[in-house]
Amino acid sequence: MQNLTFENIYRDAKKLKLTENDSYIGSYTAFLNYFEELPKIEHKHLVISSHFVYGWMPTIIQLDTKNSGEVLKYLNAVKSNHRLKEDEINKIKECINNSMVGTSKLLHFINPHNYAIWDSRIFRYVTGKKSQYGIANPKNYLNYLEKMESISNDKNYFKIHDIVQKHFKYSITPMRAIEIVMFETDRERQRKN
Repeated sequence: MQNLTFENIYRDAKKLKLTENDSYIGSYTAFLNYFEELPKIEHKHLVISSHFVYGWMPTIIQLDTKNSGEVLKYLNAVKSNHRLKEDEINKIKECINNSMVGTSKLLHFINPHNYAIWDSRIFRYVTGKKSQYGIANPKNYLNYLEKMESISNDKNYFKIHDIVQKHFKYSITPMRAIEIVMFETDRERQRKN
């Protein structure tokens, strides 16, 4: 994750151009609000939210709810600011298409302050790899979150946040601000190739 540094994010934030459409931006806040309004995540919420997360992905979801009791325990803990361990993330991942990408999106919508979206664009940005080998590994996701937290705790982080926030009509978390810089930077790089 050599590319995930404050300096790189700040440099790329200054060049940020959003290409998201209004539907994508509108659905983002709707997904966040869905979890904010839930006092407790139950089985039906797991089913509904897993499907809306996959609305952002080019894949059809295969939801495996045989361990949903344990998964719900972890999701509710995330809602209460618990930091998941690797084995806990694996349980959620197994439930949601065995996908770290889908899992990261669900975790982000439940708790956007502590969890960031992790997808192929982000992975390519942070690793510099064209291959997606390693994207499914929860340990890599946890390392990513540590780096994200380090950047957001930098004394100059506000410079990044101020640049990114002006593109949105709603308040965004540091995790989202950093992630959107990487996502859009990779999108622009791929467009030029």
